[in-house]
Order: sequence, then structure tokens, then C-alpha cells
Amino acid sequence: MAKRIMAGPSKPASADATTTTRDPSDLLENKLEQLNSLLWCFYGAGDGWFQDAGEAHRENLLWIASDLAREAVALYQEMGPTG
Repeated sequence: MAKRIMAGPSKPASADATTTTRDPSDLLENKLEQLNSLLWCFYGAGDGWFQDAGEAHRENLLWIASDLAREAVALYQEMGPTG
């Protein structure tokens, strides 16, 4: 079985994070891994906690997932044509 790669926490590439930009592909990998983990909690765990969380919490969690997906799309578009 292939080893699963986990994106690490976002860290500046240098001591001066204001002048250093991260590679969009690294940022995209981080966003997709975060989204995958969040969605796994909704459905993959299968223990029903998402349904029991209450409407307000469910809406906020789905809002987070939507933001992560939107940020991933923006990063993908920033990367430009590939292949």
C-alpha cells in the first residue's frame, strides 16, 4: 500500500514571511488535505456526530468546507496550465 503523504502546517519559508511566497502547489496540497480530513469527519467516521452536532454547527462546518474548496480552486487556477 502506498504511503499517505500528510501536508504539514503552514510555515513561512524564511524568517521574513512578508517577502517569501509559498509555492501554490504546496498550498493547494495543504488545503486539499484539510478539506479531506474535514469531510472524513462528516461522513467517513460514520458515528453520527455530524448529525447530532446541531444545525448551527453543521452550517459552520459546511461553511469551512466551502471556504477550503474555494481556496483550493483559486490556488489551482493560480498554478496555471499543467502537463
